[in-house]
Amino acid sequence: MESIMVLFIIALSLIYVYFKKSYNYWSGMGVPQLSPSFPFGDMASVIFRKQNMGDKIKEIYEKMKGHRYVGLYFFSRSAFLPLDPVLIKDILSKDFQHFHDRGIYYDEKNDPLSAHLFSIAGPKWKRLRAKLTPAFSPGKLKYMFGTIVECGHQMISKLNEIAEEDGEVEIKEILARYTTDVIGSCAFGLECNCMRDQNAEFRFMGKRAFTQTVGDVMKMVIIRSFPPLARILRLGVFSGSVTSFFNRVVRETLEYREKNNISRQDFLQLLIQLRKDGQLDEEMSNDKHTIGTKLTIEEAAAQAFIFFLAGFETTSTTISFALFEMAQNQSIQERAREEVTRLFDKHEGLTYDAVMEMSYVDTILFETMRKYPPAPVFLRKCTKTYKITNTEVHIKEGQSVLIPCYGLHRDPEYFPNPDTFDPERFSAENKSKIWDYTYMPFGDGPRNCIGMRFAMIQAKIALSIILKNLDFTLSKKTKLPLTMEKKGIILAPIGGLWLELSTIRGQSTYL
Repeated sequence: MESIMVLFIIALSLIYVYFKKSYNYWSGMGVPQLSPSFPFGDMASVIFRKQNMGDKIKEIYEKMKGHRYVGLYFFSRSAFLPLDPVLIKDILSKDFQHFHDRGIYYDEKNDPLSAHLFSIAGPKWKRLRAKLTPAFSPGKLKYMFGTIVECGHQMISKLNEIAEEDGEVEIKEILARYTTDVIGSCAFGLECNCMRDQNAEFRFMGKRAFTQTVGDVMKMVIIRSFPPLARILRLGVFSGSVTSFFNRVVRETLEYREKNNISRQDFLQLLIQLRKDGQLDEEMSNDKHTIGTKLTIEEAAAQAFIFFLAGFETTSTTISFALFEMAQNQSIQERAREEVTRLFDKHEGLTYDAVMEMSYVDTILFETMRKYPPAPVFLRKCTKTYKITNTEVHIKEGQSVLIPCYGLHRDPEYFPNPDTFDPERFSAENKSKIWDYTYMPFGDGPRNCIGMRFAMIQAKIALSIILKNLDFTLSKKTKLPLTMEKKGIILAPIGGLWLELSTIRGQSTYL
């Protein structure tokens, strides 16, 4: 027993020495760093859920403002945090060839659902991006417009019922059901019916995908710190129930449509075409080698899955925050309502052209995403050792780079009075004054969000329908000032966002 204890103490001592030595990596290179602690590095507050990652990186950004970059530690692993927009531009765009991967774990063999466009690396990412980009063109989005509007009909019907009753609603949950219905229909071709059935399977699985149990946290520690071990253990990024559900839904729907020659106006139909032909005919690149081979059923399932995962929670959160801000700024709400009403009258209803002309609603969404970015931090991985211009600092191949979106968006140097909600920052005359690479709600560079047009259309449809039909103020149930959840990667207020709804009378309503 004593010998075992001695070996344990020796092993622990060696680990401690290794970690402490690792924590000198950045300072030895002359890079500013914090005071990492054994064994969590700089991330103890995140690991113990005292802060979410977005808040933590924003805190570091504000503390180290004035430096061009900062060195961080996740356990013993070193990571790089650029603070200077010029350097961020180099990493995301100018020198993209050094940072073309996100460094997100995936296992194509044992967990094919994890091998989607957001995570995959190298030439395969480039080929898949080329295949899928035409699926998000204005023409293809117009093709899906009616499907989104139908989900909007169901949403406003539910909200009108609430307005006629007590008028009080936790709006984020309703909007999460709306975006789940939209993406379930557009990505999977299924009627999810989440608006009427809050326990619908799609809604349950969407919640589960964004909920981290203690077991999930431990699994992600292994995945992030020891990827080879994770592959040996066949650890999946998501729970087995989520993976099984989405694999089954996509496989059954694809096979049913192909067998019965059924076609629908949705994203899944475009995946079927890519699975059948390897291209979208009318928007095909002339370079056949760039397009590559046909999609496998596993690849199709992974793309439908990430479309769902990346779209429903981020978009519903953004719409919720936009309504929260308008509920407190009645003049902004009224101006937006006037624009919506004018364009509904001009186009005789909620049409694609009406949505495209909603310039003031655009500014509201842009300002919402500045104040509450959907992805507060996003990742890049150094794929080829990179020397920072005019320094002796190197980012090594394999190191993670974190882009501090939330910190940049709330920096008073770039956005004066950053806590004030002001859509005029993004007016036609002011938008050009925003510094490059200080505003990145959808990322930037070649690996930016492929679905940003879809997200904007989905959000504008929801906002325009609500503005046309309902007046809204902030409920006393909303806890001010907002405090964000400590777990997860998306900004979400503790206690939710509660509104008081009332029906607007005496107006013709177009839907």
